[in-house]
Amino acid sequence: MKKLLTLAAMAGLTLSAFGQGQINFNNRVTSVTPAISAPVYLDVVGGTLLSGSDTSFHAALLGGATTGTASSASAIGTLSLLASPSTAATWITFRTGTLAGFVAVGTDSARDSGLAYGSTGMFQMVAWQGTETTWAAAYADWKNGLIKAGWSNPITSAVTTGPTDLAVPNLTGLQSFAIAVPEPSTFALAGMGVAAMMIFRRRKQ
Repeated sequence: MKKLLTLAAMAGLTLSAFGQGQINFNNRVTSVTPAISAPVYLDVVGGTLLSGSDTSFHAALLGGATTGTASSASAIGTLSLLASPSTAATWITFRTGTLAGFVAVGTDSARDSGLAYGSTGMFQMVAWQGTETTWAAAYADWKNGLIKAGWSNPITSAVTTGPTDLAVPNLTGLQSFAIAVPEPSTFALAGMGVAAMMIFRRRKQ
């Protein structure tokens, strides 16, 4: 009997070690307080909302330990692309009509965080326009000025406490953002200024 109890305890510890807490990937949740409503825009916040009628718009959720770094204009960061525990989907499109700007997750909104049950992680929503299917590829193409991409503010959130915890935490604190091409660097602008001055001098001569 003691052996059986020991084996059962070891099995439970093993399942716990390999378990992943979940987070809810949804930028529109009006049934909670505070409500979450963080639509994604094209070019500038407050402009054109991303619509699922254009299937080249993609969205995904990144996550990792709170000691990690989020994506920014200078670096892709260390957060990982999160997948659905039921479908393994890592990216999705957007809703249409009056709900444009919000992700079309349907009932498949949960994402495995890659973190232990009950822990707290850092999460960030990203979006891009293109055929890329991973954030790494999308960020690289954005960096090269090939596509429009963007990312939200990073937030911290707890994940589910166990496999039977149905209260999947939401992305509380998520803010709207826009996808756009990279802004010209300072050096690029300086170079353009020098070139313009040279052209002006030649014309003057």
